[in-house]
Amino acid sequence: MQQKDYKTAIAKYTEAISFAPTNPIYLSNRAAAYSASGDHASAVKDAELAVAADPKYTKAWSRLGLARFAMGDAKGSVEAYQQGIDFEGNGGSEAMRKGLQTAQKELSRMEAEETNIPEDDVDDAPGNTRGAGGMPDLAGLASMFGGGGRGGGGMPDLASLMNNPMLASMAQNLMRNPEALGSLMSNPTIQNMMNQRREGGGGMPDMSQIQQMMQDPALANL
Repeated sequence: MQQKDYKTAIAKYTEAISFAPTNPIYLSNRAAAYSASGDHASAVKDAELAVAADPKYTKAWSRLGLARFAMGDAKGSVEAYQQGIDFEGNGGSEAMRKGLQTAQKELSRMEAEETNIPEDDVDDAPGNTRGAGGMPDLAGLASMFGGGGRGGGGMPDLASLMNNPMLASMAQNLMRNPEALGSLMSNPTIQNMMNQRREGGGGMPDMSQIQQMMQDPALANL
């Protein structure tokens, strides 16, 4: 180990363990050799066997904390270092306390990342074109054409919507191309009709309004 010949050290500790399979010193030392060579998974296994064989052998707890930390298990690392401090007594050794502090900081950082939920992308579609969850506001569209508004639970009354052949055709196209709804709702004629519906006036669009709507190529395609 002092010569950093970790491969040979692991072989020698393995030979020693073959004669004393539950010796916590041999297991803990081989864990240290595994960690030094980058095999942290094997280090965790040896350190866990060492603390199971003798929980009071605190070096094994320290090596378990280090190996778990290297594996990205900050929570498990904190638990190992804390166990070592508890068995050491008197607040633990300086090395054990530093290991615990490092693991706690990493655990706090990981927990903060988990709770930092990214905001939804901004919906930049023109007009009031979307309902909750980014779905097209088909209920408003239905209401504009006299199509029944909303059913139970605040959901759009799609049955009434589909009874109107014009709306049924539009809805099918919108489901295939939701972005087309932006063009639909940005049309001045449609916006005016929707305002009339909100104010309690207006019913089905007359032919002149429909002709104005069809002058917009995007609406004509629908």
